[in-house]
Amino acid sequence: MHMSRLNEPKRGKSKEMNGFLDEQLQNQQSWRKELGIEKEKVDAAYAFMQWCDRLSLILCMQQLPEDERFLEISEGPDEQRYDLKQGSDGLVTVQPWPFENERFTVNIEACKLEQLKFESNDELTQALQNAPIKVLEWIFVKS
Repeated sequence: MHMSRLNEPKRGKSKEMNGFLDEQLQNQQSWRKELGIEKEKVDAAYAFMQWCDRLSLILCMQQLPEDERFLEISEGPDEQRYDLKQGSDGLVTVQPWPFENERFTVNIEACKLEQLKFESNDELTQALQNAPIKVLEWIFVKS
């Protein structure tokens, strides 16, 4: 589904791309049938994955707005808009609150690269291996 979503705008640009996109749609239909899963449930699971992906990108790219302003994460699988805010105390909240726990910690290991472009995958790999690792952490709380 993700390949379809990312590449559907390229439909009509080449015979190969059209064939690839048609194959993805056929695969999705076939797999849903084999697994006995309704399209609505698959769509909801994909919407949840997209929501999680957007939230993780906001955090990992350190794009939380300043001054306790809200930032839209995206629409969730329930078709409701979710917003994210970091308070002056550093605590992060989501409205409406979608989580079971009222407080939890999320952390990742990150490395910051100053170079924006690399000539090869090997050069990028080398830069990642040499970059210092820093732990980024957020505490989520229900407001």
